[in-house]
Amino acid sequence: MKKRSARPGDSRNHERRFGERQTSRSEDEDNLATREGRPVRLPVTNDSAEEVAEEVEGNALADGIAAAVDAIRPHLRAILMGIAGLFLASLGWMWVQQQRASLVAKSWDDYMFAISPVDPAALADVSTQHSGTPAGEWADLIQAEMALDEGAELLFVDRDRAMPKLQAAADGYAALLVGRQKGLLAERAMFGLAKANESLGKIDDARQGYEAVASDYPGGALAGMARQRSRSLEGERAREWYTWFAAQKMTPPTPIDNSPILGAPAGGSDDAAPAAAAPAPESEAPASATETPAVEAAPATTPATQE
Repeated sequence: MKKRSARPGDSRNHERRFGERQTSRSEDEDNLATREGRPVRLPVTNDSAEEVAEEVEGNALADGIAAAVDAIRPHLRAILMGIAGLFLASLGWMWVQQQRASLVAKSWDDYMFAISPVDPAALADVSTQHSGTPAGEWADLIQAEMALDEGAELLFVDRDRAMPKLQAAADGYAALLVGRQKGLLAERAMFGLAKANESLGKIDDARQGYEAVASDYPGGALAGMARQRSRSLEGERAREWYTWFAAQKMTPPTPIDNSPILGAPAGGSDDAAPAAAAPAPESEAPASATETPAVEAAPATTPATQE
């Protein structure tokens, strides 16, 4: 006897009949539960399962928030005070920044007023009142350069007055270079320090300073001049010259007194002549009006010739 092969339609019919029997069985159980007073089970669908899962998650989140609030509540006052402190600190920081910006602007205004034209007293005030600011540092640089120029001029006239000026310039330049990074101010201070050391006779320090300017600022405006000064200080000839120059006693010359000497002619020493050689002036007045001759009015001796 041949077995009948299963067809696709037979399996679908079987599943449909099985589903109908399950549904009718569930309905019978629900009717029986209703008659007996027991709760009726509702069919669970995919949508209802998702709603239940969302409700469970929402309840867990609410429970977590409630637990966090309960944990924070004893420290709530301290937390609020901390937030207020941070807010006040931010306001204070903004105010400080604003005040600092205004001070920087005022310092530059004072600096420009002090150098247009250059006023040494005003520059000293800028250095004192705005110490540590860029304007104050530039004021220090200008004062060091002024001391260097004055000392270099006095070096050929009065060494005793020149040396303190040159040392003050060197100290001013060195103070500007302490802890400073590269920049235009540092370049000028380094070059000025080398010039001050050269004027003070410190040849080795001067050469090192010039070489540092040339190496640290190869593209700067002072690099070429620094290389030239470094080459000019090479060799024993330059050292011997500076040694000779340092041994010279430069003192200011004795001032010449050009004030007129009592009794000297108004024309100076070249016009002076012995009194006896000078002819007596003819007096237009009567003889009785002159008690002594005009010749006696001249000094008896000739004044010394003025230098």
